[in-house]
Amino acid sequence: MAEPSQVKSVAERIEDGMREVGTLLIAFAPLDAALSEGRANGGVLLFLLLLLALGALLFVGALLLERRRTGVD
Repeated sequence: MAEPSQVKSVAERIEDGMREVGTLLIAFAPLDAALSEGRANGGVLLFLLLLLALGALLFVGALLLERRRTGVD
């Protein structure tokens, strides 16, 4: 069984998940925009910006939550 210090809390797991999802959205949003053929040109740009913004929001949110939890300035 794992030591109590090695087991992640729920907050740490949520932070990790937010960071991972944010990273994936930032990484793959341009690929989705490049491969989408069915949408109008303006729709692709809007969708790309939406995915990038959502990814950045999740990533930065997770970093801020972790920073607040650990008390690092």
